[in-house]
Amino acid sequence: MENFTKDAQKFIRLRNEVQSAENYTDIFKQFEWPEVKEFNWATDYFDKISENNKKTALIYADSDGNEIKVSFDKMRRRSNRCANFLTELGIEKGDRVLMMMDTSVETYELFLGIIKTGGVIIPASTLLSPSDVGDRIERGDVKFVVAHNKFQERVNNAGKALQNLKAQICVEQTNDDCELGDDKSWINFDDIKNYNDTFVPNFTTLATDTMFMFFTSGTTSKPKLVIHPHNYPFGHLTTMYWLDLQKNDVHYNISSPGWAKFAWSSFITPWNAESTIFTFNYSAFDPEKTLELIEKYKISSLCAPLSVWKLFLLQDLSRYNLSLKKIVSAGEPLNPEVSNKVKQITGLELREGYGQTETTALIYTPKGMTAPEGSMGKVSPGYRIKIVDEKLNEVQPGTDGQIAVETTPVRPLGLLEGYDDDEKNDEIFKNGLYLTGDTAYMNSDGFVYFIGRSDDVFKSLDYRISPFEVESEIMEHQAVLEVAVIPTVDNRDRIVPKAYIVLKPGFSMGSEMALELFRFIRGNMAPYKRPRSIEFMKEFPKTISAKVMRKDLRKFDLKLKTEKKRGDFEFFEKDFAKELNLGKRR
Repeated sequence: MENFTKDAQKFIRLRNEVQSAENYTDIFKQFEWPEVKEFNWATDYFDKISENNKKTALIYADSDGNEIKVSFDKMRRRSNRCANFLTELGIEKGDRVLMMMDTSVETYELFLGIIKTGGVIIPASTLLSPSDVGDRIERGDVKFVVAHNKFQERVNNAGKALQNLKAQICVEQTNDDCELGDDKSWINFDDIKNYNDTFVPNFTTLATDTMFMFFTSGTTSKPKLVIHPHNYPFGHLTTMYWLDLQKNDVHYNISSPGWAKFAWSSFITPWNAESTIFTFNYSAFDPEKTLELIEKYKISSLCAPLSVWKLFLLQDLSRYNLSLKKIVSAGEPLNPEVSNKVKQITGLELREGYGQTETTALIYTPKGMTAPEGSMGKVSPGYRIKIVDEKLNEVQPGTDGQIAVETTPVRPLGLLEGYDDDEKNDEIFKNGLYLTGDTAYMNSDGFVYFIGRSDDVFKSLDYRISPFEVESEIMEHQAVLEVAVIPTVDNRDRIVPKAYIVLKPGFSMGSEMALELFRFIRGNMAPYKRPRSIEFMKEFPKTISAKVMRKDLRKFDLKLKTEKKRGDFEFFEKDFAKELNLGKRR
């Protein structure tokens, strides 16, 4: 390892230790975060493992049938051209670059190129409106915007936020050319072909310098800007252990570049392991086409959110000759009904993982471990986690509390540096802890059971209601594809649960289905947890990362209540008083 810097050697040694770990207990005891002072993952690690390396680093496919395979060495050289291109455009260490792109080969070249120049990557959802783009440029103090050509117009309409930019870079992906404008406000990324494929930085990257800034998904509040320094890839060695990635794996993580999970599992972690990354660009998710590609490219490792696993289960999986060996899920808690079905069909354990935009993988079921039903798994090596009460005291096993990460005596690498808001930082960092805002309980064996976001959990008739717990029980009905539970107010001003439901294909929204579901709920759920109303929807409002926007559901419900209206497909338990024998003790 003589070609690696001292801190890069520490990275390699820890990577090898994690990859070769035989069991969770040993690696949890042995794992220690190294002291890292100077580290640039792209130049000190990626370039070193990639030089003259002909192995495939990236496989790109799209819904039009295009395919591109890129070796590690070619990715190194292309990203060097990108770094030289950005340098000539005036990028300086610390300059922030907003990227509004679909997944593409260029996305990876830019990620690496920006890191090499000391720039800061701010991924942006491709669903953002012009005003959202402007807000992120201003709040992020952005100096460069990079966008695929089909998103140029939204950037152009971002208003005065564009005034302080150094450059706007257009990446062609559709058949249309980039609209460069008479004023040359846009520069074509294709110009990188004119630049040298050797890049030598003229500065030192400190491990504490900023590498990524992510906007949170904003499911319960306004998105926050999360700051991660250059030691962030060290943190994702914990994610690599969860995924169990090895050099011979072809890994596919179903996500979009606009959120942190893409950086987690579609960029940093697979290349931490020197695995091959598969990425698929589509305009609308097609489970059948996706499964065909998983078969074609012999994907061995797959990470997908709960919503995708549900869609896969609607397909005839026996039609596909899959090479899968490792399957995991993240983004939303797994319903036992889904994980059990996946195992029945594939024979593989669907292993759950939990983390945040603010962290790397915190809690998960690693290889070789079977978690009890309903549990996410155990605490990741490298992290020390407590379940704490409102006074930040650790609670007894089996007791609900907030998930908290210990930040002393050793602060985990991969934990956020902070938000762009000092008041928020004072709220989340207290008493040597990082407070996640998520509630859970841990049993005496160390298995963690997720309850929900602190913002989502509510009290009804003096009982604590976990939306996830109620949703898991309703999911057991054969007609239910997705369910989201929120608090609402009944006609006596009591807080009670309400269930929004998306049905599987072949089932109809209407009073008959509502009655069937109310009967199912009353027959299978404790009285205090029962939703008193059901509203059918064709689809849920979601973030780009497929998380349900519960705040939007609550706003929608409040609007109905304020206007004293009923939703088009909203049904109340009392509508079926006779059929359900309401008012009579069972």
